[in-house]
Amino acid sequence: MATNPKDVEAQMTDGPPPAYESTIMSSNIPPSYSNTPADAPPPSYDSLYGKVKAAKQSSDGNVDFCKKFMMIICGTIGCTIMLAFVLAIPITMIVMGAIHKNDCPAERMIPIYLIVGGSFGIIKNLSSLLQRCMNKDDEDRDEKNAKTNPFDATLNLFLFAWFIAGNVWIYRTHDEWSKDPTHANYCEPSLYWFAFWLTTAMYILMGSMCCCICCGGILAACCGALNSS
Repeated sequence: MATNPKDVEAQMTDGPPPAYESTIMSSNIPPSYSNTPADAPPPSYDSLYGKVKAAKQSSDGNVDFCKKFMMIICGTIGCTIMLAFVLAIPITMIVMGAIHKNDCPAERMIPIYLIVGGSFGIIKNLSSLLQRCMNKDDEDRDEKNAKTNPFDATLNLFLFAWFIAGNVWIYRTHDEWSKDPTHANYCEPSLYWFAFWLTTAMYILMGSMCCCICCGGILAACCGALNSS
């Protein structure tokens, strides 16, 4: 029996269309990126590593790379926060020296050392923060920071000389001062130990910086080996 084409067409249009929802839901759909902004920044891993690698490629040698490596580290946001936090140390030096200015007959220069060192330390830290704020949007800030201005050079020279003088005043009194207020070599214990450990911590910090420079040299050697391979 012949089938009427019109009847077949009517049967196809009478019912609802087939549902494909279950098929779509069960298929392996790739992850959606609709929630990710188009201008989202890339991962931050390549930021510091890329700067170190670029510094290695543009360096004339390991010494030049170590210098640029330290400048990259000093240019990080964490270092800026640490630099702002370090402002508390000179303030504490001034406070301790002013409170106990006349409480160390064993060596009267110790409180003066703290007051003067703290005052110039604040000036130094504020100068460093100001330079960072002025150069944060400058593409050539590394080159500009590499050129120390006469003010910073003079300030650094004075702080270094004052630090050496403080070493003499503090360490030569180490075995001679007394905790007895009636003794001729009396020195307020909190004042002396603060000055002593603050000065000693500077040597610990310098040792840590030397370790960082050594790590930078090792990193330079590793980058050179990877580039050559």
